[in-house]
Amino acid sequence: EYLDIEETRAQQMIPHYFEKYRTDGVEFEIYAGQSLLKSGTFSPVHLKNLRLWQLVTVCEITRLVERLGQQLPVPLKTAQLVFVFNNPIAIRFRLDEKRFDVDGAYNIRYEIIKKRIDKAYIEGTRERLTQPGKIAIVYAVEADRQEYEAYLQHLIREGYIEPEIEDLALGKLQGVQGLRALRVRVKAAQE
Repeated sequence: EYLDIEETRAQQMIPHYFEKYRTDGVEFEIYAGQSLLKSGTFSPVHLKNLRLWQLVTVCEITRLVERLGQQLPVPLKTAQLVFVFNNPIAIRFRLDEKRFDVDGAYNIRYEIIKKRIDKAYIEGTRERLTQPGKIAIVYAVEADRQEYEAYLQHLIREGYIEPEIEDLALGKLQGVQGLRALRVRVKAAQE
């Protein structure tokens, strides 16, 4: 599978914890940081490289699904959602489930937000944030918007996405306020 191959490449950039699971779609999480390295130093450059890798990968997945969808009797459409959580979180390995889990009451906020944004609407509308053929990047602070806008400008130059970048306020979600999102349309692959 494409994502598995790409994730192997990402591990060569910097070791990190990657978990993929299937729900009504395919979700994956990336945990990265110094505490996950056996040796060496984790730097902000590593994080930036992983984030750019993630965006390129979801662009390519969108393109693959678009091509595949044209061959199916029932059209297949996907929407991509990236949640930027730039605060350190505590994770622990649960031996009983053989997986990492978010640890501690403060860090549970990450899990709550992650679950709620999937159903988010744009503030003041009935339009869902997630739209077929588009990538929505949810963020909470201006520094994250600026960082991701730079990645998106790079993706525009490389021909992955259309030049329009929407900056949207999300409607209120239970227990969560003040989130915003950048949203872009993925360009069809050039044959």
